[in-house]
Amino acid sequence: MNIEAAANHSSAKPSAYLPGFPRYAGYRLSGCLDLSVLRPAWQTAVRTLGDAVTADPVVFTDVTALSVDDVDALAAALCGRWATEPASSAPGPRAGLFAARLTATDLVLFVRVDHETTDEGFGLLLDALSAAYLRGRGKAETCEDGLPGGIRPVVAPAAPVQAHPRYEGGVLPFSWDGDQVRQVGETAAARDASPAGVVLAAFRALLLRHGGYTGDGTFDRLLGLVPRPPRGAWSVPQHDAVFVDRSAAPAVSRLAGLPARPVVPDRVPVTTGLALVLDTVSPRLSGRLEYRKSVYDAAAAADVLERFRTLLEVAVNAPDTPVAALPPHTPDAAVAERYAALPAFTPVGGSEPVHVRVAAHARTTAPAVEWRGDTTDYASLDAIALDVARRLAAAGVGHGDAVAVRMPPGPLRIAALLGVLSRGAQLLWLAPGSAGERGRSMLATLRPSCVVVEGEHGADELLVWYRDELGGRVLDVAGEPSKSAPAGLTPEVAPTDLAYVAFTSGSTGRPKGIPQSHAALSQFAHWMGTQFAMGPGARVVQWVSPEHDPALAEVCATLVAGGTLHVVPDDIRINPDRLVPWLAEQRITHIQTVPSFARDLLDVITQTGAGPRLGALSHILLMGEALPAELVAGLGAALPTARVFNLYGPTEVVAATWHEVTGTTRGPVPIGRPIPGRQLLILDEHDLTCPVGVTGTIVVRSPYVTPGYLGSDDRTPFRPVEWLDGPGTTAGWYRTGDLGRRLPDGAVEFRGREDFQIKLSGNRVELTEIEASLSSHASVLECAVVPVVEETSGLIRRLAVHVVPRRDDDGQPVGSASEWRAHLGRHFGPLNLPATFHRATGRLPRNTAGKVDRSRLRAQTLAA
Repeated sequence: MNIEAAANHSSAKPSAYLPGFPRYAGYRLSGCLDLSVLRPAWQTAVRTLGDAVTADPVVFTDVTALSVDDVDALAAALCGRWATEPASSAPGPRAGLFAARLTATDLVLFVRVDHETTDEGFGLLLDALSAAYLRGRGKAETCEDGLPGGIRPVVAPAAPVQAHPRYEGGVLPFSWDGDQVRQVGETAAARDASPAGVVLAAFRALLLRHGGYTGDGTFDRLLGLVPRPPRGAWSVPQHDAVFVDRSAAPAVSRLAGLPARPVVPDRVPVTTGLALVLDTVSPRLSGRLEYRKSVYDAAAAADVLERFRTLLEVAVNAPDTPVAALPPHTPDAAVAERYAALPAFTPVGGSEPVHVRVAAHARTTAPAVEWRGDTTDYASLDAIALDVARRLAAAGVGHGDAVAVRMPPGPLRIAALLGVLSRGAQLLWLAPGSAGERGRSMLATLRPSCVVVEGEHGADELLVWYRDELGGRVLDVAGEPSKSAPAGLTPEVAPTDLAYVAFTSGSTGRPKGIPQSHAALSQFAHWMGTQFAMGPGARVVQWVSPEHDPALAEVCATLVAGGTLHVVPDDIRINPDRLVPWLAEQRITHIQTVPSFARDLLDVITQTGAGPRLGALSHILLMGEALPAELVAGLGAALPTARVFNLYGPTEVVAATWHEVTGTTRGPVPIGRPIPGRQLLILDEHDLTCPVGVTGTIVVRSPYVTPGYLGSDDRTPFRPVEWLDGPGTTAGWYRTGDLGRRLPDGAVEFRGREDFQIKLSGNRVELTEIEASLSSHASVLECAVVPVVEETSGLIRRLAVHVVPRRDDDGQPVGSASEWRAHLGRHFGPLNLPATFHRATGRLPRNTAGKVDRSRLRAQTLAA
């Protein structure tokens, strides 16, 4: 790939140029400043920004009572607070002036303009403020308010104007001189570039290097793309980063007739992961690296700045050096460093299949399954499983055939699962009840040899259709044990033989059949059972509905480890009011569920005071949805002895990552690090790895990737990453369609789905971000956002927001559409969300996996 494509550059003038920046500046004052004159002077000065900008009243506070020793630090902290606090909720662009008395002789003044303003425009504002103030003062010798004056600026960096929320950022100033400054200037002069262009090229080279760029494009060619960047802010294509050139802005040495010098604040607002702000290019190269604190800690940001300085030094000495060969690594070393620390793949042939591992416990009478007060031990479970295998053999089911199991909950359903696996057949595990078109689609795709049931089944519409339309056989395995004992009852299975087939949820289009091998199932079950202590003494609730593969995972992990499965009755399973006391009565130690249902459980636990009765609950495994930090905090408060884990992974790889949540979490809860046997990459649209903090597509590499979809030749999601897919590799690839970013500590943060990103009025919006923001409002119990598409144009013109409100002590719902709209407005700033709010009378509808059923919400929206 050439460097133009890697940098996403199509012309010499980047379309990503941002014409202006909201601006902030703080000033230390000593001497005399008249507040009564300052107020009207501010109103006059803001008129220079045009009629669109409104001047907010001057805000003054007195902090002299703090009596701090470091007044400079106090001034910087105040400027940081004023820069990062939410903007005014009043409509339209605003400009604010803040002041605080620090000591008897010191004042800090802060200017904030929440509007696109060029360097020249901001300079005119400051000049107008000084001129208006001096005119108002005239030749007065005293100040009416007796406030201190004497200005020393605390220049706060700017934050880019984008229709996205702003986040708290840290600041690392730099100031370099000597040969580096001279060489930057010489390189610029020799290539008809500006010094700022050289610095920008080095910054882009660093981002490309961090992204795994391995092409042959040189630093010279990269510099030639933007030799003279426009002044102001420039969004770096393909990266969560901004370059800001302030080097041509006039230096402020006096303000209101008083000396001025810059001081950096302690924090700033940012909208990107990184922003490189260039203040001067001569006689010193100075500026600051701004970084988003939720992505980088101070040490990681300092490392980025040091790498940048090293790369710049090498690049200006040898501009013809390929970008891929610039420091801090050579190309091969960069790849080696990035992947050497990833867990090695577990050998495909190195583990016994699940049914063999479970059968090893048959020598004991330890409890295997608890169901409605009755216990089935491992010896009995093994005997029932062998009986199922005999019945399958007698029915002509052989090695490699497909078998569906459609049975009510209980020990026989668990034994049937093991019987199918021990017979060498492929398992499709189904729940009883209404299956509709989805159930018929699954059976039509798989064409199983038989469907295993328990007892009477004549009224089951799906089985009637299966028998009449597909000519299928229904096998009842209840009743007296089979007397037959055919040879080869439990054939040896190879690790690559298929063990089961799971189907996608079917929320969009036809369900896809996803087969998985015995090696994949066994490896994951062994890891899960060991990692989460699901062995002897563990009491694991079998909560997930059978047609979803996490059900198979929790069953196999428990039985392989030697724990006890507690099968929850269907009439209790998704009723939180009944499930909470059942969990307490059964003394459950482990539960696996989805975060939205965990929130329902938490509400019941909190309202009924059930926490102390759930003291046995030690492991809460959450999967299938993004995990909100406030839910983790609530679980920690209600169940302080329980450990909370976040699991992530598509069915195509069984699962991919895990993360134990410890301590206080701010922002999204990470999905963590790869499970053994998996490697996780965050790739951009060119298949280059994204730098830390940059959102890209999550791609999984593993020998446990499904071989493909049943009945489909589509290999698009399984396309390898060519530059990493060397000869002789046995690992597969799966492109999840999920978005994520790598954090500085190596963990991964889930950022939603590619198909959950929509365009509204030209702005890209993530539905999950809207839901997460609204869920943080005190009146919202849960919510879901559904885009409404115009039939004629196919464009999304509005969003339907379905909200389940919390209730007060009298049972009345709290919160209103106006409150929710204002809350989203504060989060998304200038991006106007065209949303209609629908107050739900009960819980949001859910599918059998416990997830919010968006297709039903969409139908409700259209019917409203």
